Parts: sequence; C-alpha cells; structure tokens
Amino acid sequence: MRLSSHRLTLRTWQETDRARFAEMSADPAVMQHLRPLPTRESSDAWVDFQIEHQSTHGFCMWAVELNSSRAFAGAVGLLVVNFPAHFTPAVEVGWRLARACWGQGARHRGRSQGA
Repeated sequence: MRLSSHRLTLRTWQETDRARFAEMSADPAVMQHLRPLPTRESSDAWVDFQIEHQSTHGFCMWAVELNSSRAFAGAVGLLVVNFPAHFTPAVEVGWRLARACWGQGARHRGRSQGA
C-alpha cells in the first residue's frame, strides 16, 4: 500500500523502519500521552501488530515518510477499536510523529490521505 501527496507518503512497514520507529518512540515528548516508553521489543511488537492489522482489515497505522528527504516521519492511519465500549464497533484515527515533524501539517495531511 502506498498513498502519496506532494509532501508525504503513507506506506506499508519495512524492516528498516523498526529502528527508526523505536528511536522516535523512545522520545518522552512523542510518548507524552502514550506512556509508558516502549522497549525495543515492544516497539517491534507494535510494528508487527500494524502489519497484521493491515493483513486482516486492509488498513493500519502506516509508516509515514517525507517525500523531500525520504526521512521516516512516524505513523498515521486507522485502527479497529479492540475494546468494549458504548461506541464500538468503531475505527479510530491515530498518529505518532517524530518531534521534528510537529507543526508542519503532517498529522492533518496523513489523516486526510488515510481516511
């Protein structure tokens, strides 16, 4: 899967994304509302979950890269809500972006592309 705009590309996960995702997720500012900080193993498990979710549902939180540099920017996408609540079944929009990408519209553009 690959969705591109003039600034961003949302795509399926690659093995080379794992280290970059783990490094980004170790940033306390990035994880402020998503505590606790993950270990490398739990970060890899999160990527594995996204790959499986894509296989099962046809969508996930895709890897995001900046077209200008091909730099890894984070993850943006959709997930099936997997807990019981008054509003389920449902699909949620999610994102986790590298701090260097904050304030540049990546979250909004990524949501627009993925939706």
